[in-house]
Amino acid sequence: MKSKLFCAFLFLFGMNANAQSLQDTLSYKDFFSIVKQFHPIAQQANLLNNLARAKRTKALGGFDPKIDAGFDQKYFDGTEYYTFLTPQLKLPLWYGIELKGSYSQAEGAYLNPESKIPTEGLGYAGISFELGKGLLIDERRAAIKQAAIFAQSTKNEQIRILNDLFLDAGSQYIDWQNKFKIYKVYENALDLAKVRFEAVKIGFKNGDMPAIDTVEAILTVQQRETSLQQANLEWQSSKFMLSNYLWLANNQAVDPNKLTIIPQDTLTSPIVINNQIENNPKLISYDFKLMDLNVERRLKAENLKPQLNLQLGVLNQGTSLLRNINPNYWQNNNKVNIGFSFPLTFAKARGDLAETKIKIRQTELERDFFGVELQNKISQNNFEMITLQNQLIILNQTYQSSLQLLQGEELKFKLGESSLFLINSRESKLIEVIEKTLNTEFKLEKSKIKSLWLSGTLHQNI
Repeated sequence: MKSKLFCAFLFLFGMNANAQSLQDTLSYKDFFSIVKQFHPIAQQANLLNNLARAKRTKALGGFDPKIDAGFDQKYFDGTEYYTFLTPQLKLPLWYGIELKGSYSQAEGAYLNPESKIPTEGLGYAGISFELGKGLLIDERRAAIKQAAIFAQSTKNEQIRILNDLFLDAGSQYIDWQNKFKIYKVYENALDLAKVRFEAVKIGFKNGDMPAIDTVEAILTVQQRETSLQQANLEWQSSKFMLSNYLWLANNQAVDPNKLTIIPQDTLTSPIVINNQIENNPKLISYDFKLMDLNVERRLKAENLKPQLNLQLGVLNQGTSLLRNINPNYWQNNNKVNIGFSFPLTFAKARGDLAETKIKIRQTELERDFFGVELQNKISQNNFEMITLQNQLIILNQTYQSSLQLLQGEELKFKLGESSLFLINSRESKLIEVIEKTLNTEFKLEKSKIKSLWLSGTLHQNI
């Protein structure tokens, strides 16, 4: 009779519970396939490509050809004082060059002498140059360069977003998996305690066991019911947190109350000792930020130059802008304009440039600090993985020792040299070791994911 009471303790170590075959399971791989495909943050990362194209389109808008026209007319007391019509086309080019073509008409009784033009109108074709400020770079070219830098940084930003998402999602899956395993441990432990209680009652009725053993047995059942309820609470809470990462098509979130899946068995990913930081997306983002700031610095430095604008154009009667193409005609029918401005102190330009240089230095310092911090985090995480692995070796040995003690206590009980209380104590110690082993495995798996996240390669290993 007494041997029947304790053979059922083997249920405690049967982690492949039959319940798993009665419910759908969610593997680690399938979980991440869902996260990659449907999670809003993953979709947000994909939108960055569209944002990069939009920024480039916006920057190219600075070089859009532009058509404008002016019409100005005055009549008074039945007299046409003047009528002006001037449509024109402007075409911005690289290096601060702009092409311009226009056609002007002017008529009326009171035209100013400089406004008088031939009856058939006056055509103009010209070009303008920035020879001072704006020669090497201007706002339009800076916008194009910065849009190109943003496009290059988009892939890196996508990796950063996905790595952060996968770190959180992976950690939550492992936590959910761990909580489920602990729940199954206490479920099996409760089943064992109930079997033992029924056997003790039979033993008491048959006069083989004292009444106090029935109290001890029911107390164990009550304690394990409480432990099971707590384990179930933690498992269900973890399931609710896991549902944050489970989405369906059309941005529809999964209802956690209808989530009946359970996790698959333990992950078997190997420990990878990694000391590389050059692929970390956050570290790389500092390089792109510095590239962007250096474009801004060049633009601000350009503002320290005087503004010198040269406009050259040829005039022709009518709408044919280039009817007479010969040097003698151009020499006698042209329009030249030179514009020059020079701030006496350049206070604003100097202040803007100094501010940008400070931003560059701040970013360099942030990058250097983050690089050291990242290297230290990687070293700490590597040490943690090795330590946890060593702890698991010790815990496996502790498990074997605890199991032997339980079996020995059972033998002593059959010989009448032990008690049900000591049996329960040994069994509780074994359960404690199993739970600690599961929690240590959980920490180790989290450290493995964190190692890939720190190195910036988590998205490649999912």
